[in-house]
Amino acid sequence: MDILTTSLIFTVGLVLLIKGSDLFIEAATRTARDFGVSEFLIALVLASIATTLPEMTVSALAAYRGESGIAVGNGVGSALANIALILGLSSMIRPLKVDRIALKNSLFLLGVTGYLALLMMDGTISRLDGLSLILIYAAFLYYLYKNQVSLESPEGENGPNPWRDTAIMLGSGLLVVAGAEMVIRSAVEMARAAGIPEVVIGLTLVSIGTSLPELTNSLTATLRNLPNISVGNIIGADILDILMVIGISALIRPLHVGGDVLRVTMPLTLTVMLALSVSLKRNSSVGRLTGAVFLAVYAVFLYLQFFS
Repeated sequence: MDILTTSLIFTVGLVLLIKGSDLFIEAATRTARDFGVSEFLIALVLASIATTLPEMTVSALAAYRGESGIAVGNGVGSALANIALILGLSSMIRPLKVDRIALKNSLFLLGVTGYLALLMMDGTISRLDGLSLILIYAAFLYYLYKNQVSLESPEGENGPNPWRDTAIMLGSGLLVVAGAEMVIRSAVEMARAAGIPEVVIGLTLVSIGTSLPELTNSLTATLRNLPNISVGNIIGADILDILMVIGISALIRPLHVGGDVLRVTMPLTLTVMLALSVSLKRNSSVGRLTGAVFLAVYAVFLYLQFFS
């Protein structure tokens, strides 16, 4: 691919990312209002599903091709990037004050990530392991449906239309995903041409690239002072990364877990998730100090990947 074509693809992808993110945040806000539920819950479930499609696609295809490094590195690396990089940047722009429900979901995320770390200890994530992760996510959705989400439309022909707004949100999410794919494609090709190891590409370039939908949506929500959407999307996306992205990939083909993932990536991921839970427990917010810690952790991660 020549430089002119690469630049054109990057520019078009960037436009789709920015415009799609604007439409996405507006539709998510209306959907929460229409259903009468917290913006956090809409972002936790619907928004996260839409924005995690790149991670699911990349890891599933990598597993099918036998590229365990990409599959595992992308899933876990995206979970780390979402909190350490994206929430770090967002909270530096503006402290993120969220609903109390965020803490419970943050602790759930910490728990399932700890469970994944235990599954990795033998160096393999088997098909049975993957199935258990998927079943946990199904149980999580069932719990939310029974306890916190109502799918009944408001009465009145001239009232809000939550299903239309949901469709707009998911459609604009797909625009964001398409833009992200266009932006990262050339970067990955150049990295491979430069001889960068597969797992490093998965843990850094691919994981950051596939997290571009979460990045643009989180920053847009932060700038519009919608912290529940910003934080909810990140926590929901991480739950999907850990349970569904890794789970589906392992179900396709058992995944080999490299030593770097066990020694570096998982400990750092658990560290930032614990820090997030502590911050939410203290005052239901992610402040600038916590954001600075997140960014410092991610800087350490990048240094270890490229220079150690």
